Amino acid sequence: MKKTSLILFLLATLSIITTFCSCGEKYVIVANTNQADSLINIAYKNHNYDSLIILADSMQKTGELSDMKACYWRGYAFSRQQKMRLAESNWQRAISLDIQTDEDKEYYAKSANRLAGILLLKGEYEATMKVAIPAMEMMKEAKLDETSDYTYLLVTLGCCQLKLEKPTEAAVNFDQAYLRYSQMTTKDPTASQYTNAIVGVITITDNYLLQKRFTEAFYWVSHLEELLNQYQMLPDAEQTFFDKQETRLNLYRATALEGLGQHAEAAKAYDKARLTDYARTNEGKLEATTYLMAAKRWEEAAHNFEIFDEQVSKYGIKLSLDIIQHYLLPKYRANVGAQQLDSAVYIGMEICTALDSAIVQTQQDEALELATLYNLQQKETVFVQQKADMARQRMVATIVALALIILFFVLIIFFRHKAAMRLETAYYQLEIANEKTKESSRMKTSFIHQMSHEIRTPLNILSGFAQIISTPDIKLDEETKQDMNRKIMENTVRITELVNKMLEMSEASSKTVIERTENIPATQIAVEAMNAFPIGNKYKIPIDLQQDNSTNDVRIQTNEQAATRALVLLLGNAEKYTREGAIHLKVDVPSDKVVRYTVEDTGIGVPKAEAEHIFEEFVQLDENNEGTGIGLTVARSIANRLGGDVILDTTYTSGARFIMTLPLNK
Repeated sequence: MKKTSLILFLLATLSIITTFCSCGEKYVIVANTNQADSLINIAYKNHNYDSLIILADSMQKTGELSDMKACYWRGYAFSRQQKMRLAESNWQRAISLDIQTDEDKEYYAKSANRLAGILLLKGEYEATMKVAIPAMEMMKEAKLDETSDYTYLLVTLGCCQLKLEKPTEAAVNFDQAYLRYSQMTTKDPTASQYTNAIVGVITITDNYLLQKRFTEAFYWVSHLEELLNQYQMLPDAEQTFFDKQETRLNLYRATALEGLGQHAEAAKAYDKARLTDYARTNEGKLEATTYLMAAKRWEEAAHNFEIFDEQVSKYGIKLSLDIIQHYLLPKYRANVGAQQLDSAVYIGMEICTALDSAIVQTQQDEALELATLYNLQQKETVFVQQKADMARQRMVATIVALALIILFFVLIIFFRHKAAMRLETAYYQLEIANEKTKESSRMKTSFIHQMSHEIRTPLNILSGFAQIISTPDIKLDEETKQDMNRKIMENTVRITELVNKMLEMSEASSKTVIERTENIPATQIAVEAMNAFPIGNKYKIPIDLQQDNSTNDVRIQTNEQAATRALVLLLGNAEKYTREGAIHLKVDVPSDKVVRYTVEDTGIGVPKAEAEHIFEEFVQLDENNEGTGIGLTVARSIANRLGGDVILDTTYTSGARFIMTLPLNK
C-alpha cells in the first residue's frame, strides 16, 4: 500500500515537472533581432524539434550560435522528443563550458535548471545538488537570483535534501523559494508569474507527501490555496489551469489529512475535489487514485484505473516499463485490495504479456539513443579536428613565408607528431568509453530480465490460485482457503518487494553520510537483523547467533535501521548461496574502536579473484541464481556511509565469510 502511494506520487511529480517545463517555455523567447535567433524561435514555436537540432548544429559551426546556446537548444529539443539521455548529455556539456558573455550566463542557468530536473527525476540526488549549488552561486554573482530559474533550483535543492533526510535544510530552502515567489508575484502580478509560483509550491507539497511528512504537506497546502485564490482574481487567469490546480489542492489536502488520521475531514476534501471539471477527466480520475488507495477505498480505486484501459485502447499506447510500473502494478494492487480476484488475475497476465515486449522496446530505444550519442561525439571530434587542421595550415603558411628556416620545419614535424598522438589517444579513450557504455547497457539489460523473471513467478502463483477459486462448484475447506489467502498475500508482498529493489538501485551508488544519532546495544543490530530476515522457504537454512560475553554491555553510536538493513542483506546473500549446513552470525569487539559482525555460511563460496568484483552493481557469479546483483553493493554502501565497511574474508574456505565493521562512537 505504501509503495503504491510512492509510485503514484512519483508519477505526479513527473507531471508537475513537465508542467513547469511547459510553463517555463513562455519565458524562453526573447526579442532577438539577428537571423539565427529568429530561425531558432520559429522552430521552437512550431514544435519542430528535428529542425531545431539541425539549426543548432549548423549555426554552432558557423559561429552564429555560441557553444553554450547550441547545447541548450539541442538538449531542449531532445527532451521534448523524450530522448532524455541525449538531453542530459547536451546540458552537461553546456554547464561544463566557460562563460564568455551575459547571454552565456542566461543559458548556463537554463541548462543547469533543466539538467537538475532530469537528475532529480532519476533519483540522483547528490548529482542534482552538484549541478544546482554551483549554478545558484553563479546566478547570485551575475544578479540573476530573482529569476524563476534560480527559484526553482532552490525548490529542487530542497527536494534533494528532503530525500537525503535533511528536513531542516530542505525547509529553509523551501521557505526561501516561497519568499522569492511572493516577491516576484508582488512585483509582477501576472498569470505567468503566479503559474511559476503555483508549480513550485505543488512540487514542494508533493515531495512532503512522498516522504510521508503529512504535517508539513498540510502546511504547504495552505500556501497553495493562498496562491490559487490570488491567481483566480487576475484578469489574465486561465480557468482551465485554475480548475486543474484546485482539484490537486483538494486531493493533496485529502491525502495529508488521511495520513494524519483525520479520515472524515479527508473524505470531505476528496468530495470537494470531485466537484471540479478536471476531476471528471480521465487524468483527474487517475490522480485521485493516490488518495483512494491511501484511504483503502479499493473498489473506487480499481474503478478509476479502468480508465487507463480506455486510454490504451483509444490512443494505441504501448505498455512500456514505466507504464507497467506506474499504472498496471498499482491497478493490480487495487483489484487485490478490492477482492476482485478475476480482474487481478487478468491484470497479472497482462503484465506478464506486456513485460517482454516492453523490455525489448526499452533496449531498442536505449540502443538507438546511444548510437545517436556516439554519432554526436564523432561529429564533435571531426569538428575539433577540422579546427586543428586549419590551425596547422596557417602555421605551415607562416613558416613558408619566413624563408623555410630549418628550425620551423622541425617544429612542423614536432607539432604534427604531437597532434597525431593526441588524436590517437582521443580515439583510444573514445573506444574505452564506448565499451564501458556497452557493458553498462548489458548489465542493465540483464538486471531487467532478472526482474522480469522474478515478477513473473509470484504472478503465476497468484494466477493458479485465482483459477482454482474461480472454478464453478469447487468446494474448499476453511483451512485450504486460509492457506490460499496467506499465499496470495505473501506473493503480493513479494511483488512489492521487487519494486522496492528497483527503487533501491539508486541507494547502491549513494555517497551521502547517514546520521548516527542512536546509542544502542551492539547485539541489538544482530537480533533485529535475524528477526527481520525471513528464513528461506527453499532450503530452510538455520541461522544461529554467536557472541562473546564481552559484547553484552557494549553500546554503539549508529543508525539502527540502516545498520540492520545492511546486515539483513548479508544474511540474505548467505541464505541464497547455501543449500545445506548453517549460517553463523557472530558479534565481537576486536578493538575499542569498532564492533564486528561476521556472517559465515557453508555455501558455494567466492573465488579470491572475485573478492572485490562481487561488490560491483549487478554482479552475480552464478547468473542462474535468483537475485538482482545489487545486495552486496547496497550493504557496503550503507556500511561505508555509517563510517564502517563490508569485506570478504578470503582466508575462509568452507563457504563465504563476510565481515561488516561499524565504529563504536562518533
